[in-house]
Amino acid sequence: MKAIVVHQYGAPEVLGFEEYPVPGPGPGEVLVRVAAASVNPIDCKRRAGLTTEFYPLKFPALIGVDVAGSAVRFGPRVEGFSTGERVLAMADDTYAELCVVKAAVLAKVPKELDLMEAAALPLATTTGNQLLLPTKVGVGQTVLVAGAAGNVGRSAVFTAKTRGATVIAGVLRRQIDGAKTIGADQVVATDDDTAIAGVPPLDAVAYTVGGRSAEKLIAKVKPGGV
Repeated sequence: MKAIVVHQYGAPEVLGFEEYPVPGPGPGEVLVRVAAASVNPIDCKRRAGLTTEFYPLKFPALIGVDVAGSAVRFGPRVEGFSTGERVLAMADDTYAELCVVKAAVLAKVPKELDLMEAAALPLATTTGNQLLLPTKVGVGQTVLVAGAAGNVGRSAVFTAKTRGATVIAGVLRRQIDGAKTIGADQVVATDDDTAIAGVPPLDAVAYTVGGRSAEKLIAKVKPGGV
């Protein structure tokens, strides 16, 4: 099969489109034919050698964690999937024509969802969901999601709303109009000090971006908030 292979840490130039051995599914695993694999910050950091202490590469290596495609072959003890079924997951080594995914983390793609779009979902949506879960926010509580216009932020907004919380989408002033469609109860510009001053006391802040607004937003969290 063809794959994007990395032989050394470095800039994007170290990525090579080469032949690579086809992986075989072990117990509880599914071989997936990749339709699309998205690019995430963790992929770039691994390729550049910035994660060697906790997520190193063993050369020659593949990278990539998001995948959408179709099931090809099954290892022992896999149930509930059929050959050719459309699936998505967070996995390993997804920058390839084929990759192996644990069946336990494999999800079926609804027919209404394009596989190319599905490949952009796993890491971002999982991160946004996990960001909100420890806050335990729910009905009667208010959470502000900073960076709500981004993929992780949108997922966090969705999670907070499904838990019944009142959600404030924190975005840049230039993103205000677009952010009105993401499902939050209100939108505030985090690069506008006057707007931040008008934010009510918060039960939680989900901060998905880097920047100096963090200190200002954290100051809005109620005693005992998150």
